Amino acid sequence: MDFDLAFMFKAMAEAGTAIPRSLLIAFSAVLAGMSFGLPLALARFYRVPVIHAAASVWITLTKGLPEILIYFMLFVLLAQEHSFPIPLIALIGISIASSTESSEMFRGALESIDRSQFDAARSIGHGEASLFFRIVLPQMIPVCIPVASGVVIHAIKALPIAVLIGMHDILNTALSAAVINYRYLESYIAAALIFWAIFIIVERLFLLVEKRFRYNSPKGGI
Repeated sequence: MDFDLAFMFKAMAEAGTAIPRSLLIAFSAVLAGMSFGLPLALARFYRVPVIHAAASVWITLTKGLPEILIYFMLFVLLAQEHSFPIPLIALIGISIASSTESSEMFRGALESIDRSQFDAARSIGHGEASLFFRIVLPQMIPVCIPVASGVVIHAIKALPIAVLIGMHDILNTALSAAVINYRYLESYIAAALIFWAIFIIVERLFLLVEKRFRYNSPKGGI
């Protein structure tokens, strides 16, 4: 089987047109997931009555479901019943997975902080809001950043799964170029090269942010 390098670059160029839309969905889903995951983590960490139990049930349910099953259920409930656009369904599906990962990330960061700091802060008059924003959050961020890069990368890698419900992402767009001449290997490699480039950039950016926060972050304590 001959390999058509020119067609690979053509497929790569076509797939590149889907990069902005794909990244927008992935990053929006991560932000939505983190916005939901942080309250879940706080509820579990502080053992808020009722909410703590509900958060634990949500984490257990979403961790135990394959992402493709979440996509299919959302597709039936939202697309077929209420005509939701496919990109929005993909965003919701990735957000659900990201909320679970983010909740575990935030909870792990909270657990890494010495409990004595909470008591010390309260003893000198810090309220719960002041304690969180001035003492807890600055120590959480450096711990979360390495894990957050994995959450973002996972969200980007989850997009091709949404092809099964009709989502047009980087992989789907690359494969569409191969419909006429069946050059699927070239299209797969083109998509793989784009994903690798994106992952390398994301990892490098998070490494830079991590170094910056570790350099400027407090060493702990009040």
